[in-house]
Amino acid sequence: MKIIRVIALDPVLRLEFHPDSALVLQGRPLFMPEEGEGWQAQICLAVKISRLGKNISEKFAPRYYDGISFAMRLTLPSAPELASVIAGMDSGIVHGQWLDAAKASAPMAVTAGGAEIRLAPQAAAIDRAISMISRYTTLKIGDMILLPAADTMVPLEAPGRFGFTVDGVEILSQKLV
Repeated sequence: MKIIRVIALDPVLRLEFHPDSALVLQGRPLFMPEEGEGWQAQICLAVKISRLGKNISEKFAPRYYDGISFAMRLTLPSAPELASVIAGMDSGIVHGQWLDAAKASAPMAVTAGGAEIRLAPQAAAIDRAISMISRYTTLKIGDMILLPAADTMVPLEAPGRFGFTVDGVEILSQKLV
């Protein structure tokens, strides 16, 4: 399983690969790193790949994912020089329960850490990302693609809880230790 974070689609495809160990398993607490101050959560739209594919055409991309969710990725904006180290950090990404991919075009109200974000995920952007990424790497069942969902960064403080609600329904509640 790969976790592929899309940094940019235009003008050039920019990706960041995270190890599968970066994903915190459901029900496990997220242990906040002791190093550094000002840890924040970056909100991302998560897409779950459901079929094996390489060089996928944009028009066929909807066949290759069956679920979307929202994820949060730990980041430390005060130390940009550590960005590549943080990308490889274990237990730095948490995602909520998977929603039906049909929601990929429906506008949603996402509340994360007290901040409300209005999102209308673009199915076309998901399809384009899958097509572009599959030119360079084979997408496998279970791979996760993280797309930028919002520029909103949410401060994290441990101990405590962090969670997402989508249209008033909680899809993630994460304990921060």
